[in-house]
Amino acid sequence: MKTSKFIVSTIIILIISIMFLFSDVQKAEATEVWTVGNSDTILNTSDSGINWSAQTSETTSIHFTDVEFLDTNTGWAVGYSGTILKTSDGGANWSAQTSGTTQNIWGMDFIDTNTGWAVGGAFGASTILHTTDGGANWSSQTSGTTQALMNVSFIDANTGWASGSNGAIQHTTNGGANWSSQSSGGLTHLYDLDFVDANTGWIVGGHNDRKRILKTTNGGANWTVQISEIINPYGQRKFLGVDFIDTNTGWAVGDNGDIRKTTDGGANWLAQTSGTTNWLYDVNFIDANSGWATGAGGTILSTTDGGANWSAQTSGTTQTLFAVSAVVPEPISSTLFIIGGATLGFRKLRKRVS
Repeated sequence: MKTSKFIVSTIIILIISIMFLFSDVQKAEATEVWTVGNSDTILNTSDSGINWSAQTSETTSIHFTDVEFLDTNTGWAVGYSGTILKTSDGGANWSAQTSGTTQNIWGMDFIDTNTGWAVGGAFGASTILHTTDGGANWSSQTSGTTQALMNVSFIDANTGWASGSNGAIQHTTNGGANWSSQSSGGLTHLYDLDFVDANTGWIVGGHNDRKRILKTTNGGANWTVQISEIINPYGQRKFLGVDFIDTNTGWAVGDNGDIRKTTDGGANWLAQTSGTTNWLYDVNFIDANSGWATGAGGTILSTTDGGANWSAQTSGTTQTLFAVSAVVPEPISSTLFIIGGATLGFRKLRKRVS
């Protein structure tokens, strides 16, 4: 009888301990998100968007165009006039880096805390910058095009793509030492791109009355059109942001609150109800359910069900928000169960999504 009671007590204590363990992990995983935009705007939330607060960049009248965080501490923001800022404490402090250019920087991509690329330029001028020390030093690369480059996507230290105005697509297999042109099959301005492996990627864009989504399954040797919509009457119609979490599931955002989702690699794109007519410039998902989209008029939208429902969050600004970056903290929960003098388990849970 005593043995039975001991076993039951042990099981109860173990269950309660496990419940506390997982409760602690879930509480620690509230998503950190940053968004940037016009007029020095940098916003951050530590509770998945329930509350947003402004961060101080110490810049003056700079329009930020892109932001990327690798974890809850390390991130960069880029913008007009060659501006590059870095933070190592989650945005509590931002420091300027020397880019070596006065061209506007439109997009960037880091594969780790040291290695990254930034792209930009103006019509008729192209800029690609590269760093291998977290931005302490940036060096210029020869892009192989005179078109402005709007964004860049790398899958490792060697293989990457950049897209830009008038259908420009540039590709490198040696970290940018050499860039070569790929054919997009048109003159559509290509604003954003996302690759999930060395073969599979998407580019979105638009020009005048036409908006497009392109896909490649062979590293850009060939691009196929998944969406090419002509909207009447004539007016600016564009997809401006794209984000994929795997080879099947992705989202694209653009003019007039347009949000599309695919679960089959883009064979079919289905419209989602955004609840806004404001232009949306960027979208970022941390998994198949949780994501954010940002845009004109301080618009921040969030979803916890893959976009079946989008809700507006209070940004506290009316500035256009051009980019968004979300990360889940890396909680480490360790629990040592000691029952009756015996060590029953040591567990360490660690999760990171970026």
